[in-house]
Amino acid sequence: MMTMRTTFFPVGTIVCMVVLLNGPTFAQQEEQSREPIVQHLEFLGYHCEPMNQGVKVTHPSKIGFLLVPLKDGIMVQAAFASIETQSSSTTNNSANSDLSRLSVINDLNKNASVSRFFWADTGELVIRASILGSYDKRRFYTFMTAWEKDGQTLGQNYQGLRPYLK
Repeated sequence: MMTMRTTFFPVGTIVCMVVLLNGPTFAQQEEQSREPIVQHLEFLGYHCEPMNQGVKVTHPSKIGFLLVPLKDGIMVQAAFASIETQSSSTTNNSANSDLSRLSVINDLNKNASVSRFFWADTGELVIRASILGSYDKRRFYTFMTAWEKDGQTLGQNYQGLRPYLK
């Protein structure tokens, strides 16, 4: 008959092992992780401009966005100015307009891969996506391909968005 031998490690030992295996601290990771991402974006034809809140990323033929480092990954976001809503004399017209705006957002989100579309409280149309974890070339390429595809859905839904965007 075989007996199983169980070895227990103190919780502190396990925590130390996890921390050591995960590498540098967050502050070091943020500085280190930004550079390969910027290089990757520049390789893809984007222009990157460092800012206080992240990196402003532009491209001659693709949606520009703001890249924001997070504690456990990055977030990319783009916003599009909306036409100011005109006050309507009837509540029914306003309700129909709101339903139409939300219907357009639902269509965008239904076809999105990694992004979420929403109307900001200030009226802008926002597209936002996040990728968690540290930079990995293949994962980031896949993420950017999906982000760009999601951005193309704006053009595919232009007729529905046209009444709401500048």
